This record gives sequence, structure tokens and C-alpha cells, in this order.
Amino acid sequence: MAAQEDLCLQCHAEKRETLGKRHVHQPVGESCISCHRPHASGANFLLTDNPPTLCFGCHPDLALSVSVATPHVPVAGGNCGECHDAHASDFPMLFPRSPANLCFECHAELAEYVNAQTYRHGPLQEGDCNSCHDPHGSEYHRILRKDFPEEFYTSYEEAKYAMCFECHNHEIVMVAETETLTDFRDGKINLHFLHVNKDVKGRSCRACHQVHASSQEKHIRESVPYGSIDWELPVTFTKTEDGGSCQVGCHAPKGYTRK
Repeated sequence: MAAQEDLCLQCHAEKRETLGKRHVHQPVGESCISCHRPHASGANFLLTDNPPTLCFGCHPDLALSVSVATPHVPVAGGNCGECHDAHASDFPMLFPRSPANLCFECHAELAEYVNAQTYRHGPLQEGDCNSCHDPHGSEYHRILRKDFPEEFYTSYEEAKYAMCFECHNHEIVMVAETETLTDFRDGKINLHFLHVNKDVKGRSCRACHQVHASSQEKHIRESVPYGSIDWELPVTFTKTEDGGSCQVGCHAPKGYTRK
């Protein structure tokens, strides 16, 4: 390998620094000809085959990502190199940049919104988009890793909130009264249960919370959709020492206290 590596690097000297990076792609550490033909090829960059076929040769499990209900756009286009450096990287998974910065390059509108907010959802605060989204593809909408309701209102079933319950206690919406499960309660009345656990017109989590970030505490939304003409009613949440209040649009505020 040493002699072959030196031969390749005589012309590709800029690639030498990749060998010192924290994460080196396994074929790079073994042999350049694992992925490249040294004389000629019908594929770009003298590759033995074009991505994603070349990549799927070593990552056959990811080949299924192309046929899932919601494939990630780069995967569907066979552009593995948009999210991964084929040679080496200082970031995990051969990401060329930190995961959040990488995602925000394409999701610029979301980046602008998130950067303007005060409170970020835990995974996003840690720069870990992959906690909730599968970067290759998913059977669920918005390439989520597990199920989450698309609807604003929906009848309650625990399985619908599998994504949220990965981190949050599912019991938070299972009991009508509690003194321990949640601070969102009026006395003992569990207001999460009251809002969500309904056969008709139950509120999904995103009916009250922004899933990425918000300017209000507890990730409370700044507005909610209303009517059939895309109206947005402003939401004002005020936290108090033992509870809080919420005002939607021109409606009178509704308060709660744990005392």
C-alpha cells in the first residue's frame, strides 16, 4: 500500500492531508484502487462505478434508502458526496462539516428561523439533527425516524407519537390527574392529557410546540393555523412561578396554577 499510496500522491498531493484526519474512509486506508481505476473508467473521477452504486457495494443496507416512502433528496439523486467526504473528515460519518451546519446548507430557511430563536429543542441544541431524522430516508414523513402525526388534530394513539416518546415519557398523556408527571397542570389536572388524549380533535404535540425552536419558553409556538385561508393566530405564553397562561389570537388568556 505504501508504494501505491506514494505513487498516487505524487500527483494528488492535496489528498495527503486527508490521511491525518480523525476519520479516514476505510478504502482510503487500504488502497486507492478500491474505488478508482488507475487507467481509465466510464465513471467520473476514474471511479470503478458511479455513486450510489459504488457506495452500495460496501453499504448494501443503505441501498434500501432509495426505495423508502420518503428518501432524502441527495440519496434519491445518488449524490452521496453532498453529505459525505469520500476520503476523510474530522467529523463522524465522514461529514465534511458539523452535522447541523451541513444540514443548514440546504435547509437555509430553517437555519435562519432557528438562529433567530431563543430556545432550541434539545437535539438541535446539541447540533444533532439525526436524533429525529434519518439522513438517508424513512417510511415516515419528513424523514423522521419514527411515527409522528402530520395532522394538527388527531385521535390519540400512543404509536402515533413514537418519535416524541423516544425521549419524553409516554405517561405524560396517559393519566388525567398527576402531581409529578408534568408541570403543565392545573392543580392535579394534567393539561397534557386534557389536550392530547382525545378520540376526537386531540391536539398533536406540534399544535402547541415548535419542534425545532421558539422564541417562547417550553418551545411554545408563536402562532397556530386557523381556517381554510392560512390564517395564523398569534400565541402568547406567559410562564409564572407556579404555572402560566396562554392567549391565542383575540381570545381571553387561559391560566393554570399547580397550587
